Amino acid sequence: MNLLRCFLAAMTLGFAAGAAADPVHNMSAASSAKIEVTADDTVVMQARNARLVPYVLYDGDAHRPRLATITSDVTTRTDAEGPDPKSTVSFEVQDLAAAEPKRLSSFTEPGTEGSIVAERYGVATMPGCCGGTDLHRVHALESGTLLFRSTGDGALGSAAWAEAPNAKPRTVRWAAFDGDVGGKEAAAGLLGRIVYGGDDGPLSTIELRSKARDDDLAMGLAHNAVLVWIDPKADPKTAPPSSGTADSPQSLWVVEGVAEPARLGGFQLALMLDKKRLATIPIAADRLAAKDAKTTGAVAVRAAAVR
Repeated sequence: MNLLRCFLAAMTLGFAAGAAADPVHNMSAASSAKIEVTADDTVVMQARNARLVPYVLYDGDAHRPRLATITSDVTTRTDAEGPDPKSTVSFEVQDLAAAEPKRLSSFTEPGTEGSIVAERYGVATMPGCCGGTDLHRVHALESGTLLFRSTGDGALGSAAWAEAPNAKPRTVRWAAFDGDVGGKEAAAGLLGRIVYGGDDGPLSTIELRSKARDDDLAMGLAHNAVLVWIDPKADPKTAPPSSGTADSPQSLWVVEGVAEPARLGGFQLALMLDKKRLATIPIAADRLAAKDAKTTGAVAVRAAAVR
């Protein structure tokens, strides 16, 4: 009898543990729309679309179930081109590993479209209007931290990703070009900014300038700038300079195994346009070394405050 009781107790504990280890979540989200025709025959359309995006984050030790609720609130009018600039995209990220969902982050940015990239980044995109470029705002999903803004095509615009191979903890760095420049700044020759950082946030910023206002160059960079990493240990024939991707960052063998920020350096970041290199910026002590940058005669760089 005692053996039977022990067996039943063990089975009960086993079922309880299994139930605790296997939470089930049923989630839902609502969408709505409002269409109005004004007295002057203008059609105003307001759409609120909520989208549930489940995904799994592997943190090196285990697979972590996550749920992102991405909600876009977009207004368009027939008497205006493009979406209302007050349109927004909101993210809420929940951890679903336990019986009760745990909110990890939430953030809202201007935009009409929201996406998740590499199970680590949430991107709100405002499409360009009247020949303008798309503007992306990229956050870390786990913390909600704003990492960078970028311009250009694709989900992340003009951005590059790199990692220190075999580093523990995982050490990833990104760089992004932001060509969204105001009128006064453009008149003063500002072409855009290059921001460098990691998953905790931006670390370093430089400004890219022309000697005089150059709208053609500014537009070209805003739409088509390319950033690539240069690793002095890589064979340029088999491993040429590359942008990497958020899913597959470029391996920088010159910093293999390096996780300490003070030792991250010895590689370079190059800014390209139409396959021509405009600037080459060294990285030293995990910062963009603007004073040691090499540029063409068309542009110059200088250090700027991290925004």
